[in-house]
Amino acid sequence: MSTSITKPRIVVIIGTTGVGKSQLAVTLAEKFNGEIINGDALQLYEGLPIATNKLPDAQRKSIPHHLLSCIRLDEETWTVGKYVRSASAIIENLIARGKFPIVVGGTHYYTQSLLFEDSLIETETSDRLSVQAQEKKWPILAASTQEMLEQLYVIDPEIASRWHPNDRRKIRHSLEVYLTSGRRPSDLYHEQHSANPGREPPQDPVNEQGSQGIETAGQSTSSLRFNALVVWINTDLDKLSARLDQRVEQMVDNGLIEEVQSMQARLQTLERSRTPVDSSKGIWTAIGFKELLPYVSGCGATGAKLNATRSEELKKQGIALTKTATRQYAKQQQKWIRGKFLRALKEMDALGKLIFLDGTELPQWPQNVEAIATDAVSAFLRGESLPGSAAPPTVDRDILTPKVKMQIRARYCETCNITVMTQQEWDAHPRSKKHRKATKPRVNWQALYPKAHVQSDDLYEKSLYDNG
Repeated sequence: MSTSITKPRIVVIIGTTGVGKSQLAVTLAEKFNGEIINGDALQLYEGLPIATNKLPDAQRKSIPHHLLSCIRLDEETWTVGKYVRSASAIIENLIARGKFPIVVGGTHYYTQSLLFEDSLIETETSDRLSVQAQEKKWPILAASTQEMLEQLYVIDPEIASRWHPNDRRKIRHSLEVYLTSGRRPSDLYHEQHSANPGREPPQDPVNEQGSQGIETAGQSTSSLRFNALVVWINTDLDKLSARLDQRVEQMVDNGLIEEVQSMQARLQTLERSRTPVDSSKGIWTAIGFKELLPYVSGCGATGAKLNATRSEELKKQGIALTKTATRQYAKQQQKWIRGKFLRALKEMDALGKLIFLDGTELPQWPQNVEAIATDAVSAFLRGESLPGSAAPPTVDRDILTPKVKMQIRARYCETCNITVMTQQEWDAHPRSKKHRKATKPRVNWQALYPKAHVQSDDLYEKSLYDNG
């Protein structure tokens, strides 16, 4: 029986966008004869190097980077299962060549699925068939989101209740799992749960763009695919927000708008050639592209479609939306790390393989990040105890505490026409401003002041003045 000691040693670097994960990966690769494997879903695709924050060639320092810009725009978007298989094969190849694999990226759904075995319910058939072939074979997959959800409730109400009624991608994929395997996704999960009792129910990958599959993180000790050291670079979100805003401004200065214009032209070329393109998935969902598209589309190739004032308004709006979306993404990434990644490590008693690095203060980066990470990797490779796994005294210990998992189930409020996904949200909803306003007793003003309704408003108002 294999143990974690005999499994390949790798480093997985996690953290929100803008904390310096790629920079640290290059530093460690230089020091430990390593090569880097991309774990960012959007950086898998060609195009938009500025919007997706691909590390420029000059900053890679000749370190090989794998799974970067490897998917053409006219190819099918990858599933997380395909990513895991590709990354695993690369890791095996690197180990065979005496190289040290370093996985880095902000799509933690991908990196977590890579780290833990059997973390997905997915079928091989779905990978082999294109979207068009699937929809031709099973027309329900091309139906409206509501129709698909209704069918999913018939087939597998347990899984259907876990998805938001507007989340077409996850609803469709659940149907796809059933149609390609002949098995209900919930049955597949329960089989995996029987083999791994520590596993929790399928969860919704929050804003982990490009991911497809039903995630079942919360693995038992036997589910580790690799002997991994997890390096978490954390930054205070308030200070990070200002840094992210500055980065967006720098991205604009570096040619982000021109990059969006070029990408839009490529999209139009694909559409004119009748190449199937799903702009709701993959690279087309990149932050910055969709936010600036209205400005780029309005200006046109010659920049003459809009007047200067309106054009500048759209540009500022696009940049502001890009900043907002980037900050929100960072919050969602931290929520994923604490709510899923750390909890999965804790449930398998592997938090001792986590190194916490405080990257808040950039001037202290060499001692707070690089030095601790270097010592930790060196000890990890020698099989010694790890330094720096505990949070520094200046860091709130609560941040290393995995959040309590919440049960996911869709609940609909007819009064407000809104769907909430957790018990906590459902309990809080009656106290929300929208619900209280909708359920507030309405005064029958006509019954109280009948004269106000037998005259016009103007006449009634005049009569009040006349009598006054």
